[in-house]
Amino acid sequence: MCRPDEKNKTATLPSRPSRLLLTHSSFIIDDKQTAYELSTSNPSLHGLGGPSLLSTLLTVAFYVAMLFGLEHVANLFIAQYAHLDPILESKTNRNILARHIACDFSSLAYCAYLAISQRHICHELLMASPLYKHSDSMRQDEYEKRVYRYYPGCQRLMVMFFVYQVKNMYDSIYWNDGPEFVAHHIFAGMAAWGGMYPGCCHFYALFYFGFSEISTAILALLANFDPVHGVEGLDDVFPKTKIVLGGMFVISFIICRVIAWPYVTYYFTKDALRAMKCTSKMAQGRRGYVRAIFYCCVALSAIQVLFLYMLVVMGKQEIEKLLG
Repeated sequence: MCRPDEKNKTATLPSRPSRLLLTHSSFIIDDKQTAYELSTSNPSLHGLGGPSLLSTLLTVAFYVAMLFGLEHVANLFIAQYAHLDPILESKTNRNILARHIACDFSSLAYCAYLAISQRHICHELLMASPLYKHSDSMRQDEYEKRVYRYYPGCQRLMVMFFVYQVKNMYDSIYWNDGPEFVAHHIFAGMAAWGGMYPGCCHFYALFYFGFSEISTAILALLANFDPVHGVEGLDDVFPKTKIVLGGMFVISFIICRVIAWPYVTYYFTKDALRAMKCTSKMAQGRRGYVRAIFYCCVALSAIQVLFLYMLVVMGKQEIEKLLG
């Protein structure tokens, strides 16, 4: 049973102002003590004490509308040059190109940019790697800092990643990509939202929602050449472009998904297992999310192996086509 002073303290907690979150400074917390009180009072509503829930929802709606507008402008731009090739005369083809370039690529590239701009946060991950072997990096007794500490840049990244998942889920339904794609966007969106509310694992969000999406951004451009979901015949018009993009994707996939992914996941697993046993105030209301995201990470790691196998098979087929 709570003591009377604890009840009064919760009842008089100040609220965050509601506004659009358009800059890095709008995610910065000025009053650390108030942020802590908010983050331990109702995690699902206040997260880690950052921007208010209403501010986040307003920002998500703003950027989703912006992506629709950007895609429409790109469609109009491509239509201006439809006379250059018969492929561009098809409205469906123009819509596909606008979707993958203006929405998918721009969103994923921006998420990667946000992660790169905040790379100093996860500097100790690099220092702990076999390249540097700093023994004082990624210390086990500092796991709470990596799991429960608020980072403005990471919160901003998760907002933008969630925006992309909302827009892309709509596109997957509209274009009938398949239930597996819709499910992927739902779970990815839930992971990003959980990182904000109740809020945790900001440290690792930089990799999973930012750095790892470098390969996905390139894949978004390569998707234009897909014979089923892309523009049929585009590889005949731009054969060298497809080869260059394919090579870039393979290299980025190996770096981001084959090498970096298991390395980061190793440390995330160690921290998550400790966080699930943590009894601190910050762990209350967040332990279930940490457990859920842990099992999701395990499943996604298994999927990376499947993707690698598919990449090898498809790469072999493309090489055979070139030699043929």
